[in-house]
Amino acid sequence: MLFRILKNSFLKRPKAVFLVFLSIAMGAAVATAFLGISGEISHKMALELRSYGANILLEPSAAQGGGFLREDDLPKIKTVFWKYNITGFTPYLFGVADFSVNGKKERGVVSGTWFTKQLEVPGEEPSVQGIKGIAPWWDVQGGWPAGPNEAIVGATLAKRLGLVVGKELDATVRGRTQRFHVVGVVTTGGYEEEQLFAPLVTVQTLLQQQGKVSRVQVSALTVPMDDFGKKDPAAMSKEEYEKWYCTAYVTSVAKNVEEVMAGSRAKPVWQIASAEGSLLNKLNGVMLLLTVLALVASATAVSTSLMASMAERSPEIALMKAVGADRYQISAIFLGETFVISIAGGVTGYLLGDQLAGIISRTVFNSSIVSPLWLFPTAIISALVVAISGSIAPLRRALLVEPVRVLKG
Repeated sequence: MLFRILKNSFLKRPKAVFLVFLSIAMGAAVATAFLGISGEISHKMALELRSYGANILLEPSAAQGGGFLREDDLPKIKTVFWKYNITGFTPYLFGVADFSVNGKKERGVVSGTWFTKQLEVPGEEPSVQGIKGIAPWWDVQGGWPAGPNEAIVGATLAKRLGLVVGKELDATVRGRTQRFHVVGVVTTGGYEEEQLFAPLVTVQTLLQQQGKVSRVQVSALTVPMDDFGKKDPAAMSKEEYEKWYCTAYVTSVAKNVEEVMAGSRAKPVWQIASAEGSLLNKLNGVMLLLTVLALVASATAVSTSLMASMAERSPEIALMKAVGADRYQISAIFLGETFVISIAGGVTGYLLGDQLAGIISRTVFNSSIVSPLWLFPTAIISALVVAISGSIAPLRRALLVEPVRVLKG
């Protein structure tokens, strides 16, 4: 009986059914699209934010007494638990040198580093590490060093020395002199503009510190810090420590790196890590808000359509009550109609939302997206929530219909 009533209801009111179906499908589609790309947006934004500087700084531990880290240990960074989250790193070796060019002399910092170094790690895919990877925002006029005697000079230091691309300068450290060919002038807006950057092996030889580095900057993809992530690992229980260690907080990734680098101390660059976490949290909040607003709008459209439909069906409802139908039977009929429409709308909304998420991802990020499996049940549940929310007011109106007044006419 119920099935026949539902069938006749759909066949007799195709326009009203289609409007409710369309409202539910559009709400589910928008929710599916927003939730589908939210993870992609967070990942892409995290990658984009990595171009604004490293978020982990690796230095010699206090026990080293101002010593150095070993260059030979650097490949171990790509073997840690969170190795796939580490997007790049580069070492530095600092020293004070006397620079001279065309009779001008200045004392400044000479920095040995990697610009683009092919890193081979046993059992891992080869990767390219260096400044060009973790600091793409550096504005270099000219080119990057390719040979052992080539260097780039900070804009402020170059101005004081009267250096331009193509000139030569001498760097002297404790009686040892190295001539560099300037291939670029770098502008960063920071302390780097006071330094000369040259290949690490060349500066190691100049400073007589072969195989040593002063610090390492590491760029890693991390999740925003929460109250749990800010807890002191030393005060955690075993279960809490395992959860913390297996969550990509900047602190746990730093701990990973510290464990493989002998005599090191890894600490987050909080200015960058905090800004990233705050931005990603706000972005996720915006996506969730848009999803909720889309569902609310859809539920409002469903409610409006059903209210109009209920007004037209008042005689039908009054007649059912007159022949003995109680409130539960009437509710079962209308909720059954809504359930069927919501399931169909949820499936359609999922398919449309999946395509919409792919279009947005290709348009905005120029990449494809694979929707997670949990989106399908999420779309169905969203459709049911929209349908039930939109049915509450119309159903209450239907249950308040008085057969005597309606049928009297």
